[in-house]
Amino acid sequence: MIGYHKVMLCMAVLFASVLSGCSSKGDENISDAAVAMTSNETIQSEQSTDNTEQTKSVIHESVDILYYDDGAPYIQDVLTNDADSTIMETEYCMLAYDHNGLPLELYWNFLDTSAERSYDFVVRTEDVNLLPGQTKNNRGGWSLYDGEKMSDWPQIGNGEKNQAAYSLFCLKEVVFENGSVWSNPEYDHFLQTYAGRQIDVDTLQNYYPYTYHLKMEEDL
Repeated sequence: MIGYHKVMLCMAVLFASVLSGCSSKGDENISDAAVAMTSNETIQSEQSTDNTEQTKSVIHESVDILYYDDGAPYIQDVLTNDADSTIMETEYCMLAYDHNGLPLELYWNFLDTSAERSYDFVVRTEDVNLLPGQTKNNRGGWSLYDGEKMSDWPQIGNGEKNQAAYSLFCLKEVVFENGSVWSNPEYDHFLQTYAGRQIDVDTLQNYYPYTYHLKMEEDL
């Protein structure tokens, strides 16, 4: 299991083919390191004809590879809650790609010596507390392991330099304060389309913002 270093900040450490751990270091001097991603793609759930239901949304504004002052990279995702109830928990999948769009098969949690490499990694976060209309923009994110920068860490794999240039996230489940739970009907399609496959760089660069349309009860 992945431990938490700070409340609401999961961490994983990534490295050419290695990622693990948690980090919540300050987001300092990162403007030159951001990988810009914008997109008008959406995940659209089936629309209901029942007047007791309406569609709300959650938006992944961005998922960027950023850098700390010491040069160590990390992944930061920014989420907006456009529903009418506070988001308490999320479960989501993470994928990573190199500069050419090649998928990276990673040891996502290097602290777990029994963990195997995989192209996708599912994370569950609790105590999200993302209010309606609020955007979550934490100072920090999932730390990416880089053997050339993190000399105090044990060597993982061959200790080579981190190769992650892009990352895609996909929400699998969202739990709201009022007890409602949304499960993404397009999650399996996301995995079939992106996990373990080479993706055109233009697609990776223009993937965000990504809107999830949620079919929810009227009181959301």
